[in-house]
Order: sequence, then structure tokens, then C-alpha cells
Amino acid sequence: MIAFNKAITDERRAYLLEEKDEIETELKRINDELDRLGKQRSDILSFLSDTNVFDKYKQVTDELVTLKADITSLERQLDFLHRLQELRSEIRLLSEEKGHLQSKIEQDVEQQNSDSTSLFSLIRRFFSEIVEEVIDRKALLTVSPNKEGHLEFKAEILDDSGNSTSADKGHTYKKLLCMAFDLAIIRAHHDKKFPRFVYHDGVFETLDNRKKENLLNVIRRYTDFGIQHIITLIDSDLPIRNNKDCPVFDGDEIILLLHDENQQGRIFKMREW
Repeated sequence: MIAFNKAITDERRAYLLEEKDEIETELKRINDELDRLGKQRSDILSFLSDTNVFDKYKQVTDELVTLKADITSLERQLDFLHRLQELRSEIRLLSEEKGHLQSKIEQDVEQQNSDSTSLFSLIRRFFSEIVEEVIDRKALLTVSPNKEGHLEFKAEILDDSGNSTSADKGHTYKKLLCMAFDLAIIRAHHDKKFPRFVYHDGVFETLDNRKKENLLNVIRRYTDFGIQHIITLIDSDLPIRNNKDCPVFDGDEIILLLHDENQQGRIFKMREW
């Protein structure tokens, strides 16, 4: 019985010691909190008991100004956040609309390419006819949307087998392709409200004599469609003819003849600088 009571007493003692440690820890926390609150109370009482009202007012006013500035800054940031959310929504909507438009463009391009009666097919046919008439080579005009959804036109000169060549990379033929493209567009719109004139500079540069004659025939033939083709060139680029008495251009085809002999030969009829 004595051993049993001793065991119970030891167990109770262990619990009591553990409880004592917890109580001492809690007492320490409470004392620390009392010290903090006591200091806060002391500061408040010191502030309230201060007789300098102006210092109190200035201190409170400074704190109020700081708080108002913080509130204004936070409200501005909140407005920016709302605007940012609106812009993100607009960007998502515009991106979706852009995707729809790109799909429509791709569908329209496919339809225009496959429809032999479309405006683009007509331009493509006139373009190929002009190039073939001038250099006796077929040309292919294609259009396709790029990854941004923009249309990209590509002009190629073909060989006898219909394969693409590198001839269109040269300056001479590239200029010819641009000229053919301009003329083809105007002719395709001849029955619509559309510009009826086109200007090209140095049309015969670096072409051989036969191709110059062919191009001149195309230019004259296209005037029958009501197209006013304005060209500029130097006399050394004129086609060479066997008959020296047969001029390349008729008098009514030459609008202005420039030379350095006098002021009348200058485009603005001005004296030398």
C-alpha cells in the first residue's frame, strides 16, 4: 500500500511540475504584455497631459496628411488595376476578333484563287499576258496570308516546264513585274471608278532591243483601255530601229523633252544654281 501511494504521489508530482512550468510561461507572457500595455498607457497619458496643444495638433495633422496620401495612392493604384483588367478583357476580345478576321481572309483568298471570274484571277491573267508578251515567258502572280494575317503578293517568272525561276530576282525583270502588276490592276478596274493613269520611270532600262519594242507595244495597246501611261526615259534607252527616219515616238506622244542646252530644256524652266 505504501509503494502504491508513493507511485501515485510521484505521478501527481510530475503533473504538478508540468503544470507549474506552463503557468510560469503564461505568467511571463502576461507580464510582458502588461509591460507593453503599461508603456503604451504611459505614452498616451503623456500625450494627453502635454500642455502644448499646437504640438499635439501638428503631430495629429501630419499623421492625417500621411494617411490621406496613402489612401489617395491606394485609390490610384486601384483605378490602375481596374483599367488593367479592362484592357486585358479588350485584348482578349480583339485577339478573338483578329482570329476570326484571319480565318475570313484565308477563306476569301482561297475563294478568289479558285474562282476564275474573281477580280484577282482577272488581274493575274492580265499580269501574265503582259509579261509573256514582253519577254516570251509566263509569269505567276500569287497571294497568301502570312502568320500575321496580312496579304503577301508574290510574282514569279516560269520556265518552259512551268517551274519557278530566279529571273524575277534581277533588277530588270523585277521592274517589269511591277509595271505589269500596275497595268493589270488598272485594266481589271477599267469599268469601275478607279485611277486611269500610271507613272513609271526608266521603263526600258537594261532591256534588250526586242523586249523594248514589245513593251512599247503593250503600253500603246493599253492606252486603248483609257489608261494614260506616263513614262520617262533617256534617249540612250530608246529602242534601236533599222530605219533611222522612223522615230520611236510620235510627236503627240512626247509631252516634255528635257535637255541641258538652255532654260527651256529644264523641267521648271529655271536658271542654273
